[in-house]
Amino acid sequence: MLKANNPPPDAPRTSPVFVSGSLSIQQLPDSVKQRLQIIVERELPVLIGDAHGADAAIQRCIFDYGARDVTVFCGGTKPRHNIGGWPVKRVRADAPTWTRAFHSAKDKEMASLAGAGFVIWDGTSQGSRANIRRLCERRRYVVVYLHAQGRFITLATDTERTDFLKSRLAS
Repeated sequence: MLKANNPPPDAPRTSPVFVSGSLSIQQLPDSVKQRLQIIVERELPVLIGDAHGADAAIQRCIFDYGARDVTVFCGGTKPRHNIGGWPVKRVRADAPTWTRAFHSAKDKEMASLAGAGFVIWDGTSQGSRANIRRLCERRRYVVVYLHAQGRFITLATDTERTDFLKSRLAS
């Protein structure tokens, strides 16, 4: 099994990309796989959760592409998915394990550490919606794949982030 190889301690570190997606998305479209391949080829550090659905599909994809600089975040004692045997970061939450609050603790941590985000969103998932909002509020570059529409939206400027949040994430 491929193990993570971290860069030497004196190597310059690129800001990590928080990659996430909706639980309902089990299969990744080719266009999303191509974007993930670019992330891996550029050797960008990846932060990812351990959930079923998109997280597991993303892990499978980036493992197949040979991703090495990946950290899997989980709330429990061990991750539900860690396909690449990558380092694990446990994030404690003061909430019952079956609640959104329990799982959102790790998402908040990843968003706080990320320099950019890539969210594969089904358009309804509250967790993905919250991840987009968190990244936008931190003024991060975010690529959102709108799964139902089969298209990407890039949020690179304050205006783009604000407009997207107003139009898509009003709650």
